Amino acid sequence: MTGCPRAHGVATTIPRVRFPVLWSLLLAGLVLALAPGAQAASAPAPSPSPPPSPAGAPFGVQAGLYGLTTLTGGHFGYALKAGARIEDSAVIHNQSDETRTFHVYGADVAHAVGGGLAPAQETQKMAAVGAWLKLDSPSTITMRPKSRATVRFSLTVPAGTPPGSYLGSLVTALRTPAVSGQVNTETRIARLVELTVPGTADLQISLTELKHRPAGGSEDFTVTVRNTGNVLYTLTGTLNITGGDSPRTVPLTPTGIYVIPGGSTTLTGRLTSLPSLGRRTVTASVTATVPGGAAKTVDSNTVRLSFFPWLIAILAAVGLLALALLLLLTRRRRRAWLRRRAQERAAMRALRRDMRAGEPPADHARERHRTSGSRQP
Repeated sequence: MTGCPRAHGVATTIPRVRFPVLWSLLLAGLVLALAPGAQAASAPAPSPSPPPSPAGAPFGVQAGLYGLTTLTGGHFGYALKAGARIEDSAVIHNQSDETRTFHVYGADVAHAVGGGLAPAQETQKMAAVGAWLKLDSPSTITMRPKSRATVRFSLTVPAGTPPGSYLGSLVTALRTPAVSGQVNTETRIARLVELTVPGTADLQISLTELKHRPAGGSEDFTVTVRNTGNVLYTLTGTLNITGGDSPRTVPLTPTGIYVIPGGSTTLTGRLTSLPSLGRRTVTASVTATVPGGAAKTVDSNTVRLSFFPWLIAILAAVGLLALALLLLLTRRRRRAWLRRRAQERAAMRALRRDMRAGEPPADHARERHRTSGSRQP
């Protein structure tokens, strides 16, 4: 009977020893978890990295994602009704090692010379998105090296604005002061602002007359495309050539170019490997495609080309004319030679007759007659 209480006492002393140790371990772990060193070792929240800047640009600009940003490449895209307003922002990154001063403004977008889109200059009068975009932050910002700043802006669509696509830009400019009498330079980064006012989309495209001109053994073609609708679209085009062995196509350039409503651009194409003889029929086919929407293809007028080896024909004609003149001169000379030959033969026959008759030749008799007549008193 004494063995059982002893055994029971030994069993109950184990929890009294182990529980304080377990609680000590848990308390130590909690203290380590809440220690400042543990918090410093935790992974920091990711921060937005500076956007890739153009080659040689000492700064970058990215969309602040404060509003509805849908375009790729850090641009802005909105769908707003007439009279609506939206707020958004852009983040400027000064990636240089110097303090920089930036100037920010809204601008319309127009077609650049040679194709593509370009923001209007600040001094130009803005008529669309450039006039509707207003800065809610100072337009001039001075930034320390390796720093960033947020520029807030708002976009208000005027009441009564017709449905369609409107394109503008948010421009960030860095002006470099002139050095040693040289002109100052300005580096600009423009983020597109694509605005869609909901309504009935009107995809319209018109082409001018397809023109052509010779270009060093080839033929250059140009056609101007006008956006007469209310939606923004991109263009692709080809020259369709028929005649000869088989039809073929030549791409028009530039391709994939944006054309804003009311805007226009010129596409060009070059036709090479022209035949020396024959005919060709050329037609321009241009397709307008709304991003993520409908497409429409329009054909131009038809140009008919006739090819003839004029140089070879002229040289052949000149050669034939020279040959004809040569034959004519040769024929005249031969006729004169034949006449002289006939006269000589006639004179020889007369001489032979006189000699057979025993009479002096007619020429000698006339000579004697002239001599005897001169001796008479």
